[in-house]
Amino acid sequence: MDFSFETVPTFVWVLIAIYFIYWIKNPRLSKNEPPMVPYKIPIIGHTLNYLIDAENFLIECRQKVTTIAGNEAAHEVYKHDDTFNLLSATRDTFPLYRVLKSFDNPETMERVVKTIREGITAKLPLYTGRMQKQLMISINKEIGDCSNPKLIITANGNFSSMIARPVADILGQEISKKEDVIKAFADFTKDFGSILAIPPIFSFIHPKLHTQVITLPLRFGWNPIGKHVITLKKHLKPVLEKRLKDKEILGDKYEPPLDIIEYLLNNPEYETKVVTDDYLNEICEFLFIIIVTSIHTTSRHLTSALYDFAGRPELWEDIYEEQVRIDKECNGELSPQHIDKMMKLDSFLRESFRNFGTVGRIVQTYLADIHYNTTAYGPEPKSFYPYHGLENNFAASKTDKNYFTFGSGKRACPGRFFAVNEIKTCMHKLILNYHIKTPSGKIEKKIHYGTIAMPPDTGLIFENRKKNKI
Repeated sequence: MDFSFETVPTFVWVLIAIYFIYWIKNPRLSKNEPPMVPYKIPIIGHTLNYLIDAENFLIECRQKVTTIAGNEAAHEVYKHDDTFNLLSATRDTFPLYRVLKSFDNPETMERVVKTIREGITAKLPLYTGRMQKQLMISINKEIGDCSNPKLIITANGNFSSMIARPVADILGQEISKKEDVIKAFADFTKDFGSILAIPPIFSFIHPKLHTQVITLPLRFGWNPIGKHVITLKKHLKPVLEKRLKDKEILGDKYEPPLDIIEYLLNNPEYETKVVTDDYLNEICEFLFIIIVTSIHTTSRHLTSALYDFAGRPELWEDIYEEQVRIDKECNGELSPQHIDKMMKLDSFLRESFRNFGTVGRIVQTYLADIHYNTTAYGPEPKSFYPYHGLENNFAASKTDKNYFTFGSGKRACPGRFFAVNEIKTCMHKLILNYHIKTPSGKIEKKIHYGTIAMPPDTGLIFENRKKNKI
């Protein structure tokens, strides 16, 4: 056989092709992994089905494959550390650790959870008045006077800004007065999400390939959220320095502000005498992790709930009357007890959260199978039952095996009580002051990207209920 130099490239490509075909037919799996589902189409596999119609695709998987955690098993998965790990589950699809290094540190994440529980949830009654004050500032700024019907395009991030303001107030009272900080908080997750907009096409070739593709710009130095970190640093440094100085000068006469910055300064793990660059970076990263876990999801659910309300005129009067009654009782100043009395609104929100439309998550918790199971929600589980929670004594913040909006068990979101109260307070004020409608007068369809659902982007029409400006 005449084996010339020119035949080498051809020979190499033949070997690569043979190996590639073998790899597709016999993909290598790590120890204890379940078997892979045979590809429907070579190389791209089930990608098109997953992207175009994820709901029906997972229904088919549910019938043929037993490795997706559905209604029967999901709550068990969330109970045990050996079957559920938040950092591992989100590392590939939400690689925030590429720009916030501490996001990949289990100890930091434990501190975040502890901070939310002790610094926010445990002190929720003390934040209620401030929260509604900040929300009213946002409502006037983002919606304002609607003497004539006004179309608010929700895709512009209005409700992210609305939610960001009270969150900023709880993180640090001084920085919440800076409009560029509010904007930074509202835009932070949205800007980072720009690298996540690529559908997980490459995951069907190999799970790690998609991660490599979407993080390529980050590994070459592109940082879509760097400007927001710089904004926070600029305003946070003088606040930290002033508080440390006041503590030293005033001693026992120092009156500590009620916010997360003060909580951290009083924590031995974050105690300092001097605000160095490293210390400032550490505090900023910590605060932005809280922002990621609070503003983005809360604003999505608020927006979706407003669409659910605006598209169902049969509910308007009933829920409005409840808000009027509570407003008269509290004389416009809500307390935690008054928020608890919003039982119809709470039940409505629970149903809105359940019907949000997200089919699954990276750990393949089959949310649609949980939230639409016939045992819990009757023969037509996809129907919208606004008072299901009210009739069954289920609060919107209560987790159970049939309701995974906030996770489950010890993995449940520690900030869910604040998030629900914030959404209820915001909707209470909006419903009191505005007629809210969809442009079509009907229920608008949510937008789906694979298994992920987003609120509609058609906009909402607001019109004053009263002649005077709120």
